[in-house]
Amino acid sequence: MGIAFLGAGLSEYFRRKGLRVLAEPLERTGVCLPLLPVLAYWVLPYASEYALVWFWAGLLYAVMSIFKRSWSFALLGAVAANMGLWVLLQHSGLYFWKHPQMWVVPLALVVLIAEQLNQDRLTQIQSAGIRYLALIAIYVSSTADMFIAGLGRSWELPLALMVLSVLGVLAGVLLRVRAFLYLGSSFLVLVIATMIWHAGVDQRQTWILWSSGIVLGVAIYALFMYFEKRRQNVLHLVDKLKKWD
Repeated sequence: MGIAFLGAGLSEYFRRKGLRVLAEPLERTGVCLPLLPVLAYWVLPYASEYALVWFWAGLLYAVMSIFKRSWSFALLGAVAANMGLWVLLQHSGLYFWKHPQMWVVPLALVVLIAEQLNQDRLTQIQSAGIRYLALIAIYVSSTADMFIAGLGRSWELPLALMVLSVLGVLAGVLLRVRAFLYLGSSFLVLVIATMIWHAGVDQRQTWILWSSGIVLGVAIYALFMYFEKRRQNVLHLVDKLKKWD
């Protein structure tokens, strides 16, 4: 990895000097060298060292992305860093089937950031599709993590899903992106309904179900009253929402 960093640095130096005959071979060597310790995983005694190799590879590709102004290297660095994270999770006993949220969310966030930075290269349909797939991966994995742990056994996981949902709604409003707004709102309703159901049925607190039903009914009635009173404003708001990305 040290030789790879040295090769990448010398490649950038020679490129700025106009010596392409030296810069290009050193660049290719710097790109390919991290693959050697990665492929040598089976002879490494500790998985933590293997994760460190992936992190160093991610840092190398991130540095090269800055030098080359290349999104391809940036994406490669992000993927390498995620591989290092997955190795650490595996080594720590946090397996995918036990905590899918920790495995899926970082990579999905990388995909969302990459889509946001490359909007000029994507069509509107492609951007929307990538957003929905990445957000669904985030919210579904977080929901699965909550149910795998068991309702009522952990307050952190429902809270994490609520925070992610609220952040999605806020991001949708600020960035004017419907995917964030729709999915954030949907999973926020889901986690609240799930916790109410758990408290009312599993914990036999039926008054919570009755209270929630009354509050929901009043809220729906108030919403319809507001719609009737402010019909033009609501329709104008819906038209503006349709123009969001």
